[in-house]
Amino acid sequence: MDIFQKNLAALQQVDLNLAAKLNKISGNQTFEVFATDSFANANILDTRDHTPLYQAQPVEEIEQTLKSFEKYKLYNSLYFYGIGNGYLYQQLLANPFLKSLYIFEPELELIYIAMNLTDLSKDIANRRIKIIHTTDFDSSKFSLLTNGTDPVYFKAYELHLHTPFYDKYLDDITKVNQAVTKVFSYHVNATGNDATDELLGLDHFIQNLPVMVKNPTLRELEKKGKTTDTAVIVATGPSLVKQLPLLKKIKDYVTIISVDASLPILEKEGIKPDIVTSIERIALTAKFYENTSAEFQKDIVFALTAIVDEAILNNIKNGQIQLSMRPTGTHYYYMQLDEWGYVGVGMSAANLAYEIASKIGFKQIVLIGQDLAYGKDGSSHAKNHIFGEDEVKHNDRKDDYITAYGGEGEVKTTWVWKLFLSGYEKVIAQNNIEGKIVTINATEGGARIAGTKEMPFHEVIDTYVKTDRVKQKIVLEKPSEEEAYEKIAQSMQKIDEVVEIAEQMQRRVKKLLKEITQTINRYKKYDIKDIHLHVKERETKKLVDKIAKVRNSYYGGQFESFYGFLISPLLTHLEYDIAYWSIQPERTQKERIHKNWKMIVFHHEWCYRVMVNIEAILKVINEKKGALEIEYNQEAVC
Repeated sequence: MDIFQKNLAALQQVDLNLAAKLNKISGNQTFEVFATDSFANANILDTRDHTPLYQAQPVEEIEQTLKSFEKYKLYNSLYFYGIGNGYLYQQLLANPFLKSLYIFEPELELIYIAMNLTDLSKDIANRRIKIIHTTDFDSSKFSLLTNGTDPVYFKAYELHLHTPFYDKYLDDITKVNQAVTKVFSYHVNATGNDATDELLGLDHFIQNLPVMVKNPTLRELEKKGKTTDTAVIVATGPSLVKQLPLLKKIKDYVTIISVDASLPILEKEGIKPDIVTSIERIALTAKFYENTSAEFQKDIVFALTAIVDEAILNNIKNGQIQLSMRPTGTHYYYMQLDEWGYVGVGMSAANLAYEIASKIGFKQIVLIGQDLAYGKDGSSHAKNHIFGEDEVKHNDRKDDYITAYGGEGEVKTTWVWKLFLSGYEKVIAQNNIEGKIVTINATEGGARIAGTKEMPFHEVIDTYVKTDRVKQKIVLEKPSEEEAYEKIAQSMQKIDEVVEIAEQMQRRVKKLLKEITQTINRYKKYDIKDIHLHVKERETKKLVDKIAKVRNSYYGGQFESFYGFLISPLLTHLEYDIAYWSIQPERTQKERIHKNWKMIVFHHEWCYRVMVNIEAILKVINEKKGALEIEYNQEAVC
């Protein structure tokens, strides 16, 4: 098997689309290859403008680049624009610290040439190297490619140019850079810096556990939710009102999945949804249920996340309740209640609706009222929205504009709606890769949602909606009383476990915090820039090693599997700084001491935040544990 075939076989395991493109190329058309003594020394000429890829001998030029990259030796991930002849990346990947190498290349033929010259098959197969053809590249595709740890190092992100040859692709470089930074920005905004929401979610989750396990599972909904081929997701954007007459005509022939805010609007129009979604922790969301009648709620499946406020559950007067856990929280997985499922990776009820529709497996998922932008009249929501058509106020931020529906011009949005948009695009991109679901944006207004097919709603109806058979009601089966009782007992045991795990971590972190504090106090009289003149490298190294041991027990073990997500909002931004400094060079004693000192100072704050968070989480758990025990005892009596 020659080099190209080895590379292609590896690529077929990880990127069928790119592999298929390369397999169609029969030879060079636009570029000529000049190889002298070795493939590593191969130069490539662009015959369109007669510019060579390398100005000097390729090997010499690449060796110079490698020397300049010594300072990146500890970097977890590197990003390059341009593949060149591939030799640079083969050498960079010899560094065991490098876990992810992203290469963005606009010319498919150059990827083909590089894969004929340089064997990268092993690193392609194990996903250490990701080669991206930028022609059809966007942020949603990059989001699917990233390793879980890569965004943590975003402060060290740079897009390196392979050679000056690629200067002529400035517009494409800008597009790539914007797509990458958009994903990192989404990650930063999604994790936030306030643990209050996560504590409230934990409070609600423990309280709602008995309700969840007594009601149908997500698996049950996935199995029985598809009574038609087409699902219509009803959001509450300004454009919704124009689609309601058409929706009313087809309401008996499509599965209607409504966000909670659309529920009162649909009742006014006489359109009963089959499934309603809620994702919020806040009690105010209960207003949407309070403002709908018991008769209207009958037979609806209320598919909610298990963190909703009890006021929502109290205002569901009829219908079927189905609670699931969010995949963003490690503590949900720890409880091992997999049947109830993990859904809600996005940030909105509409994101949740789309994810549920995807899991059920509709052939077509149609979006209406999903503007994710202000209307032309400045409204933020649909007519008859119970909090008003201008619930979301305008701001003057210049960057809050995104591509409009149809791709022409821009529309004004908010950073929150941009988060919702990113949530959509990530799941849609995955659906498109699998090729089983067609997602159609029939909003006919607002923002463009990448990966969707834009189509007027009336055309969607003519093309996809079958009216020869009326849909059936979705009827879900509940677990037996015995099954529910067993799950409550299991949950109590798990909660006792995590309390003990937290108390052990508290003791370890408290001891480390004391030692760090004593060390900092011992040298605080010295100027930080001269710290290497006063503190011994051996002393800093010893303390940094102790920090590493505590971090190793914090991350990757039982503690993180429950507490990691709950604490991360207060640690995330600090971890970005820690990650950045952890990959800085340590070539001299001065550099090593300063780097160690930075890590010591950062971990003084880290330990304090961990301690405060553990205390707050244990307070919530211990307060709610009593209610769970009462429920358990009542079930035992029954």
